[in-house]
Amino acid sequence: MFYYWAGSLHLGPTYDLTWAALRQVAPQLNRTIALAAFLLVFVGFGTKVGLAPMHTWLPDAHSEGPAPVSAMLSGALLNTAMIGIARFIHVADAAQLGGLPRTLVVVIGALSLAVAALFITRQTEVKRLMAYSSVEHMGVMTLGFGFGGPLGVAGALYHMLNHSLNKSLMFFGAGDAMHAFHSKRIGRIHYVLTAMPIAGLLWIAGAVAITGAPPFGLFLSELTILRAGLVGSNAWAVFVMLILLVVIFGGFLNHFRTMYFGENPLAAATASRRPHPQATSIWCVVPMWLALVPLLALGLWWPQAFWSYFSAISAQLASGGGP
Repeated sequence: MFYYWAGSLHLGPTYDLTWAALRQVAPQLNRTIALAAFLLVFVGFGTKVGLAPMHTWLPDAHSEGPAPVSAMLSGALLNTAMIGIARFIHVADAAQLGGLPRTLVVVIGALSLAVAALFITRQTEVKRLMAYSSVEHMGVMTLGFGFGGPLGVAGALYHMLNHSLNKSLMFFGAGDAMHAFHSKRIGRIHYVLTAMPIAGLLWIAGAVAITGAPPFGLFLSELTILRAGLVGSNAWAVFVMLILLVVIFGGFLNHFRTMYFGENPLAAATASRRPHPQATSIWCVVPMWLALVPLLALGLWWPQAFWSYFSAISAQLASGGGP
């Protein structure tokens, strides 16, 4: 509404509010109105993305839905809102609002990583663990778009693709574990490889990948975003990002160490009352393979066609946003 009102002062009371029209009129907008409009838009889209401190709905929604629905929410729905943020960053650049909009985006991205790190290390439910991982990776993408430039935008878009594949794998694996152990409590899931050998191997491979470890795609996209941040005006966020990614790596995989390689006290105390683990159907394993194989391939090889496509997007979204 604010953007339409600001544009109406120059384009008349009635006009088509398209990206092209908004970009064209942006340099003429009143800076105070344009800045207020960007802040409101960022809060709105940031809530849909699940950025801190607007993230509180995301763990509840993603943890309670069926695994395929959670995969769709995390892998597709969040991305659409993130693209909205990227578009309006470009409009803010065109409106010549200075460095404040991008600095705000970078700060919120770093805050989202910090919140995710705190909750991931202390999480007790497996699907909420995956949900807070989504908060983390939305923060990483936000940092990429906030850093800007060809590397920042391309890295964020590549991260978006890899995260969609990886998070689908993780939610499918969480669904298999919940089905096998009749619980979503991390403390009641143990010896996963014994209960679901193939799905368990795929799930733990996905856990390594989701923490940004090589040779998977998220490592390559995160490295690209870090490189973009080092040459921008918000280089401090690169060091914050590195520290928090290390914390998340240890905290996230520690939960999997507990579920895979040792029976914890809670599992032992409830073993006599718990049904025996159920076998995993092949139809529950196939989607995990379909996510893991391209995730590994994208970590070993960044296709030139992808780079060309992302570069074309960068030419539109990253103008004025960095080197």
